[in-house]
Amino acid sequence: MDERQRFVESRLGTVVQLRPAGHPDGEASVWRVESREGEAIAYLKQHRVADKWRREQTILERLYEPPAPAVPELLASEPSRLELLLRACPGAPATAIPLTPPAARSLHEQAGRFRRRLDAVAVDDDPVPLADALVRRLESWIERARPGLSAELLGRVVEALDPGVFEGTTRRWCHRDLAPHNWIVQPTAHGPRLWVIDFGQARPDAWLTDVLKLWDDAWVRDPTLADAFWRGYGREPDALERARLRQLALLHGLATAAWGDRHAHAGFSHHGRAILTRVLEGSAPP
Repeated sequence: MDERQRFVESRLGTVVQLRPAGHPDGEASVWRVESREGEAIAYLKQHRVADKWRREQTILERLYEPPAPAVPELLASEPSRLELLLRACPGAPATAIPLTPPAARSLHEQAGRFRRRLDAVAVDDDPVPLADALVRRLESWIERARPGLSAELLGRVVEALDPGVFEGTTRRWCHRDLAPHNWIVQPTAHGPRLWVIDFGQARPDAWLTDVLKLWDDAWVRDPTLADAFWRGYGREPDALERARLRQLALLHGLATAAWGDRHAHAGFSHHGRAILTRVLEGSAPP
């Protein structure tokens, strides 16, 4: 028995088996923790970066405080190996099951309520003004994108950038990958219940960041899902927030295209360019 399995069994108090479950391109290693009967009872996650391990632990601990949303329970943490042991959420991945339109709208409304819950989590440290941080982030991605993006497209992106709309804003805790591939759906007598998983990218940021991966995919196919999300959130974005969303979408498209180019991932390269085209042609996030 290796050290990893001993750690898990010491916390769960039962004999288990570990099966690799993470994505091959993921930034952390993940194992599905199964009972003798093969039932998933937990997941073990090992980060490669200490800051990400620390941030995921922090946000899960704080979200577990009332009013606790449906997120994995943190059962144990192992600092020396950057490991987190998480209770398995009941249900199935949202991307793996058929959803009726009403069920999909319910999940997006619950996602909006989850985003509102994140707004209430205290941010301990906000040292660099968000506007300044976004300028640095944009400059960094522009340089990384130069080898792949055409000079004409990159020029249009640079011309459209206006990080000044973030002056005076502060960070809030964000999931930063809030999309159906990180949703677990639990059937109940009252309809589907949403569980949000994988907080490996979580950190304090511009809160509207959590809208981007819904706007660039699910909301394109069905705009009523956006209505459901904002209904759950409690309000729609005002004019200034829409301007901020446009800036974040430019950064999102730029980063997606540059990452795809650098890693020879045609899907990401194409998707990033499609995002930039949508924003530059006036289709800003709702």
